[in-house]
Amino acid sequence: MKNRDIGYLIKAVNDKLKAKGDAHLKKHHLTFSQIRVLAFLNNCGGQATQKEIEAFLNVSHPTVVGIVTRMEQNGHVISWKDAKDRRNKIVQMTDQSISISRDIENRVRADEQIMLQSLSQEDIQTFIRCLNTVYDNLEQYEPE
Repeated sequence: MKNRDIGYLIKAVNDKLKAKGDAHLKKHHLTFSQIRVLAFLNNCGGQATQKEIEAFLNVSHPTVVGIVTRMEQNGHVISWKDAKDRRNKIVQMTDQSISISRDIENRVRADEQIMLQSLSQEDIQTFIRCLNTVYDNLEQYEPE
């Protein structure tokens, strides 16, 4: 395993995190995309427009409509037409989703501690700096 290339290792770590996260989210009837919506809403004071969610997730309008509809059906959000601009739909977290978000946030912190437990604080800071550099390099890369 140690001789695998960087791309493979990044993908393998991502797959492990996603599988563990999906298993935890399943008990709350949530998907990874839906928890990203809840995290975004939480950071926006509990509500945002569907257009803002689209921009955050970088997905199409129909995709967000489907995500929000399923979340409404499971009691995670409520939505309504914006009285000021009927073209906008406002999406708001429910008390249930606020509680779930706290639980998941605690779970993410615990998983991060497990993932990084054998690294020193210096190693963790170097790791974060390297990941940010790799991400920035890929953002700037334009294929020929």
